[in-house]
Amino acid sequence: MRKKKQPAPLMLQPVPAGFPSPAEHYIEKMLDANDYLSAHPEATYYVRAAGDSMIGAGIRPGDILCVDRTVDFFEGAIVIASVDGEFTVKYLRKDADGLYLQPANDRYPPIRFGSEQDVRCWGVVTGLIRKFDYRKGRKPVQDPPPRPRRKKADLPDIQIGYGRRQKYREDLSDRVEP
Repeated sequence: MRKKKQPAPLMLQPVPAGFPSPAEHYIEKMLDANDYLSAHPEATYYVRAAGDSMIGAGIRPGDILCVDRTVDFFEGAIVIASVDGEFTVKYLRKDADGLYLQPANDRYPPIRFGSEQDVRCWGVVTGLIRKFDYRKGRKPVQDPPPRPRRKKADLPDIQIGYGRRQKYREDLSDRVEP
């Protein structure tokens, strides 16, 4: 018997990717990834990306793409399409010559449709899931080696420049009587 997956909490306060700030410990709601990624669960499927043709769009090999079959195709959408029976993920583009599929990597050419080709769009990518692989190159964090302490003798001799106080002392030294 399969256990029903429980949604995980979605924190109310976003986490800055820059300078850290104190965390706010408030929960906005419970997050179910299926609800978050798909507005139409009955028409949604997931597919794993392969290759690097969409790396410029942030899609890496191994990412799991959420695809909604009910979203209308539009110019600029990332779509899952089959071209002569081979599946691909690309931007759907339109120009004066018609529709074509555009990769997000300059090393790959666009796929232009010919009249003899069988091209079908299978849905619009609405999100992705990426799992970090921490197994590769994982090393434990170690404390840095202690810094050597400088001896007083090693400290540089700092001389304060000629300023008002020094000039005042010199002026008074002329007046000192023996």
